[in-house]
Amino acid sequence: MFIPKGVYYEKNIENYELGKKLMQQYREKNVPCFEIENHNNIEEMRTKPNSEFKNMKQNIIIGVRKTHKFVENHKVSDYLVPYTSSRLYCYVFILLLGV
Repeated sequence: MFIPKGVYYEKNIENYELGKKLMQQYREKNVPCFEIENHNNIEEMRTKPNSEFKNMKQNIIIGVRKTHKFVENHKVSDYLVPYTSSRLYCYVFILLLGV
């Protein structure tokens, strides 16, 4: 099981069952958790040098998708969710769909 070095999360993820479950799971494993305003703009991640890229990918980012636009793309999947991460960094992250 993958245990991240850190979890960056939007506060409103705790309004979702999956969000609550994930946060409980990581807190029980004493993974450092950092509240963020927006999963698309994490200052700490944007300002790190490229040499830190490998270490940054060992974090998880949990956020809530604010729009529900899906684009057909049958090359790699049925649909893509556009703009789910910044071009400046790429991590494993979980995106909860907002209502």
